[in-house]
Amino acid sequence: MNRFIGRTRRSWFGASLFAAVFLLGSLGAAQAAEEAALKPDAALTPVGSLEKALRPQGVPDNFVVTPNGYFDPSCVQVVREDEQLHQDGSIRRADGSLRKPALCSQSHFALDGTRIEPNGRVTFPAAPKPTINGWVIDTNYVSGTPIGRIVASWKVPSNPSSSGSQVIYFFPGLEQLPNVQSILQPVLGWNGYNDHAWTMASWNCCVSGTTYHSSPINVSVGDSITGDTYSNCSPGVSCSTWKIVSKDVTKGTSTTLTTNPYASLTWVFGGVLEAYGVSSCSQYPSNGSIAFSNIKVYDLNQVQVASPPWTKDYPVGSTSPQCNYGITATASTTNLVY
Repeated sequence: MNRFIGRTRRSWFGASLFAAVFLLGSLGAAQAAEEAALKPDAALTPVGSLEKALRPQGVPDNFVVTPNGYFDPSCVQVVREDEQLHQDGSIRRADGSLRKPALCSQSHFALDGTRIEPNGRVTFPAAPKPTINGWVIDTNYVSGTPIGRIVASWKVPSNPSSSGSQVIYFFPGLEQLPNVQSILQPVLGWNGYNDHAWTMASWNCCVSGTTYHSSPINVSVGDSITGDTYSNCSPGVSCSTWKIVSKDVTKGTSTTLTTNPYASLTWVFGGVLEAYGVSSCSQYPSNGSIAFSNIKVYDLNQVQVASPPWTKDYPVGSTSPQCNYGITATASTTNLVY
């Protein structure tokens, strides 16, 4: 055999073998990426990490805490920056192809422990425990016409004085009325990922029992942040594509969820404090208040609402602990005291 031909064949064989290995590796990487994309989100704070005496009865330990209650990890999905959530729960990739996470087959629990079955049947919890689980205080109003955007600014508060297993959330948001089908919310959370740290993510709940959120970003105490939730269509058009942008202005980072609102959004929230597993006032951020500022609400024609008629709301009621809760509000500000 000609030495040149032999060397060429060996080179061809080696190159072919390398190409095959590379292709298999690429396919393996693609498959791994696909499996990771379809994998449910178990990174959120598990119910089992909360003190047992400070959570509703009957919620399984493996469920995770979300801004929308307690969910089995299989019913929580991350939607990446270049993807879009459709009305049927499918997720469109940047290349136009679809991925469809497994349908949620598990019941979930509302903020107060109410059990909600996949078929919608509701089982109310036993008497509530003397602890905070759910919405504490907020400002809101009901609009007579569909809303097209809400944007607000606030700062990351201090860490809680008592750093236990509690989870704290702050956000503005939009919902439907009278039939609430989803809530669009850019969320600042403390210990949301079982990390005793501040993060931001954009959320939409709940399509067929599943709650969806964008990839979280890390934020720091004192950072200026914004939440911007808006229709992605032309003025005056009822839109099936919305963006929820959670941004750390100080760091220049952001995370976006592109989603379907499922119906016209008319219930407007200027600022909300939501908490889980709080049994003492020291488990809230130590500065004692949070101020949402430069709040702007727009209708579907992208005309700013001149003076949103905010109502001060105290869902916490008489639940313990009572932490001198208070609310002050103007057309463009909401200050929540705790």
